[in-house]
Amino acid sequence: MITGLIHPFRVEWIHLKRDYTLLSLMVLLFVLMGFAMLNSNHYQASKKLEVEKQMELVKKYDDELVAQIDSLNRGLNSYQQSYTLPTSGVRLTYNNHRIAWLPFEPFSIIATGQSDIYSNYKKIILYFDESYEMSSTELVSPIEQLFGQLDLVFVWVNLLPLIIILASFNLLSQERETGRLSLIASQPIRLQVWVLNKIILRFCVLSGCLVIYSVGLLLAFQIPVYQHVIQGIQFVLIGLLYSAFWFLLCFFVNLLRCSSDRSLMILTGFWILFVFLIPSIVNQIGNDFNPIPPRIQIVNHHQQVYNEVESNYEEELQKLYTSHPTWRSDDPVTKDLSHPTGWNIHYLAKQYMAQLKHRSILDAYEQEIDRRNSWMQNASHFSPAMIVQRRMTDIAGTSTQHYRSFLRQSIEYAQNYREYVFQKLFTNHQFTRDEIMNLPKFEFDQTYIQSSLLLDILILIIYSLALLLGCLWIIHQKFISHEMVL
Repeated sequence: MITGLIHPFRVEWIHLKRDYTLLSLMVLLFVLMGFAMLNSNHYQASKKLEVEKQMELVKKYDDELVAQIDSLNRGLNSYQQSYTLPTSGVRLTYNNHRIAWLPFEPFSIIATGQSDIYSNYKKIILYFDESYEMSSTELVSPIEQLFGQLDLVFVWVNLLPLIIILASFNLLSQERETGRLSLIASQPIRLQVWVLNKIILRFCVLSGCLVIYSVGLLLAFQIPVYQHVIQGIQFVLIGLLYSAFWFLLCFFVNLLRCSSDRSLMILTGFWILFVFLIPSIVNQIGNDFNPIPPRIQIVNHHQQVYNEVESNYEEELQKLYTSHPTWRSDDPVTKDLSHPTGWNIHYLAKQYMAQLKHRSILDAYEQEIDRRNSWMQNASHFSPAMIVQRRMTDIAGTSTQHYRSFLRQSIEYAQNYREYVFQKLFTNHQFTRDEIMNLPKFEFDQTYIQSSLLLDILILIIYSLALLLGCLWIIHQKFISHEMVL
């Protein structure tokens, strides 16, 4: 009995090794994967270099400020010709920015994701308002998520289904059209089992080679897969479930008694549906049901509240001191507009008060974007391609959720850092060497990111089970009742 089960696989394996079309398709797929990894590695290296340059710049300016404070304390330089002393908060406010940056995940090379839209770092400039930043808060549609930089996930999500379709669309129809189906049906094996054997063997060969080659590429590009086994297992599992879905779809279409041309058209139609049409429809419906006001309205509102603060400056200043009593100072320098410290306190206070009045509008705008992204994430379950794309970018740490979380955390850090510096600036505090070296630093918190891994895996399994049940129903209706025409 075991020999009877193994023999069809052995025969099909011999045929598969002689199928030069399939071998050519697999070679093409592997070449595209290698090129995609090379392109993604180059792009990620450029992103990391940008962050490193910014961190070096922050360190350089901090070291210069510390050296100037040391020089002042030792009496080597009085800085009488300077705009302000290096110990003044004004110097720190204008000359020494901070940086918040999103750490790169070990698997970031597999998916560019939103990194071609969002930046991996954010400059924290105390006299600058985030309302004017256009690049870090623009919404990205699922279409842009599916088609960006060429990377490994792009090949898996968009091109792998085509390879599977071309390798499996005519397994039954080809035998019928060449007249070999009657001969095959005369063998001691059910026709549906014969077709299933061909599908299973192709799935095992293609998926096995795909996984081995992908892991090999990761190791070749110095990704420590062995140190991040959980992410590696997720990566492989999602890829196998996605491949299984398309192979089952091919099996389902093969059982419909269609000609080769018609089977190819049907499968290509499904590919267009899941990869192009559903993401486009989700994006359009998301735009209609979750409209986002133009960004220019946010900018105009900030300018409006700034004008209101400027026209009622004394009243607004008293409100600020009421809400921040530790900022109040009796030092005459802080009130002297002819002095650099006093003038800058006056200017920064207006900026800060305008930001406080504007914060509710900006938060509401960001909440609308998050609500829209959440709706699109839920709607992405209608397409296996969108599920796999989103899940892979989550593994890579380049998903919309990662960058939106980074944006919120960087804004919160900017607010806390601004209040820390302004409290000392408004009281004319003289910064020491140790205070400069121990300024608050940004740390990205991964716990704010919610994972939908189990739900995504469950939905992919449901898609595959639905196709499997459909195949069993067709087998019952056509093979068991002898209604299939050979």
